Amino acid sequence: MNQLLLPRSPRRAGLCGSGFTLIELLVVIAIIAILAGMLLPVLARAKQRALSIACLSNLKQLQICYVMYCQDNHDFVPLNHAVSTTSLQQSWVLGNAKTDLTTSNIEAGVLFPYNRSVSVYVCPADQSKTLPSAGLPLGVPRCRSYSIDYVLGGDDGLAYVINRAADIVHPVPSKKSVFWDEDYRSIDNGAFGILPKGNWSWWNQPASRHNRGCCMSFFDGHAEYWKWLDPSVLAVGVPVSPVGSAMATPPVPTTDRDLPRVQATTPP
Repeated sequence: MNQLLLPRSPRRAGLCGSGFTLIELLVVIAIIAILAGMLLPVLARAKQRALSIACLSNLKQLQICYVMYCQDNHDFVPLNHAVSTTSLQQSWVLGNAKTDLTTSNIEAGVLFPYNRSVSVYVCPADQSKTLPSAGLPLGVPRCRSYSIDYVLGGDDGLAYVINRAADIVHPVPSKKSVFWDEDYRSIDNGAFGILPKGNWSWWNQPASRHNRGCCMSFFDGHAEYWKWLDPSVLAVGVPVSPVGSAMATPPVPTTDRDLPRVQATTPP
């Protein structure tokens, strides 16, 4: 007589259900939280590094355009004529970065034909916006983050102006700065003002958005990243007036190490 075979119960088959206890779940969550806390700063630093590399790439491309312009124009550097809040016609760039709502003033500059990508004019870490305007109370993302040392093709009222590449002697081309990633508070026209050595004050301020550092290019074609050593360039506030011009900045302590380093990249 055949015996009726009944299915074995899960418990009898050794398949009894199992799960995490509340304590085990809390331990797992705590471990995940600790790992995330350790990983997030690493990811943040990696992102900052990537943005710095992208900024350096922008500046190298612009520097190539700058050198090509000199080669095509009998060694003359691009004009860098500016009034207090805007750059003028025939300059490397026109307009005011604080108020330009489109890239038209970049496209009207004499360097634009050498690289028609407007994106290279903006630091990828620059989150600043234009000043409020009619219909745009919150402004729009700015079109430009970079400026050129004012002595290069600047106005005749300056104590020292370089008009030809051959005149770049002191400092030598590998030490002569050209493009600067400028602080969002001070940028307006296309000129980056650097007061002569011995003046303990910023004229225009370099940016510090790359982990308290800044990127700049040099006349020989290379670009560098500088980590600021002292807080004055970070702490000096530049209030912005309703028309977008920067107010005067207070003096910098004579112990500051960053201002002399910037001043050394331009003629004394």
